[in-house]
Amino acid sequence: MTAARTRMLAALSVPMCAAALMASAPARADYHDTKILSTTINNGRPIVMGASGSATATVPVTVEIYDDSGGVETIDAQLKSVNLSFFDFLEEIPDNDGDNMRCVAKTATTQLCSGTAVIHQYDLHDNSAGQALWLHISGYTMDSEQYVLYGHTAAPVRLFKQTWLTTANATPEPARKGSNLTVTGTLTQPDWSYLLADGSTKMTVGYAGQPVRLQFARAGSTAYTTVKTVTSGAGGALKAAAPANLSGTWRWYFGGSGTSAAAVSGGDAVTLYKVARLTANATPEPVRKGGRLTVTGRLTRATTDAATTFTGYARQPVRLQFRRAGSSTYTTIKTVWTDGYGYLRTTTKATAAGYWRWSYAGNGSVASVSATGDGVALK
Repeated sequence: MTAARTRMLAALSVPMCAAALMASAPARADYHDTKILSTTINNGRPIVMGASGSATATVPVTVEIYDDSGGVETIDAQLKSVNLSFFDFLEEIPDNDGDNMRCVAKTATTQLCSGTAVIHQYDLHDNSAGQALWLHISGYTMDSEQYVLYGHTAAPVRLFKQTWLTTANATPEPARKGSNLTVTGTLTQPDWSYLLADGSTKMTVGYAGQPVRLQFARAGSTAYTTVKTVTSGAGGALKAAAPANLSGTWRWYFGGSGTSAAAVSGGDAVTLYKVARLTANATPEPVRKGGRLTVTGRLTRATTDAATTFTGYARQPVRLQFRRAGSSTYTTIKTVWTDGYGYLRTTTKATAAGYWRWSYAGNGSVASVSATGDGVALK
């Protein structure tokens, strides 16, 4: 073998040996490959807190973690707001080696970890309201690598103030069909920056400048429709006028804001008076002064709020009234009761020219009504 060939073989043998050593070396996990695959905080729902100093919110938290080594060996978890104005460590789990999340293997390289945070109302400040909460975890992996991770940015939940709407108050009750109702209420929320004298309860204040919907559900239905939207005034005051066309329930609905949760008020049921109709007819026309007049008519009431069908209104007291020609004031002459079909009939003396009518005062379910006057001249 020549010296040149000997040198060539020697040169080739070095990389071949190195390749053989690399092929025989055992595979190992890549460092710093730990990552969060998904997080779920409070089952994906906002966390809503009110004003009571003793109030707490129990928040379930789950996270799926990936690491080539098989997962994490230790884990320390906390919820943090994006602006860092709020943070809360998850609760310690008994018999879990000090970790506040319990992890179980899902695959050879992933784990599903779960824990619970308890948020105390007294830890909150106004600048925490509306903040997105993310999960922050740290610890060591199975291959002893340290990790510090934030939860998946697509999965934060928000920390909201609770809001309250007082029960809607609609007046008048009952209402005449087609008349205007006035509906009032108040929208409030806690001010997390101020404590009351007890040292723990946060002050409740009016929530002004917010769009609030006035809604209505007709009698017998639970489906509400929005009638109009008003803006809450000073102290969270709400006031709206709405036509009373059907019997049903009125309520307020607040859809929430960037810092506060939605709220629905209790409802106020308003019944419409049934529409009534009344006719009058005086005979003969004209009549001799001092002569006898016969005045007839009929009282009917609507059978539904729609007032498309009417029926005679039996055994109701109706006043016979007279207005002299040239006067604007009616005077009651007598009271007559309707018969079983709502009809009226009486006789009276004609002492002056003028107008005769029937007038019904109404009751708790049927509206008042007066007939159009029937003019009678003297001869």
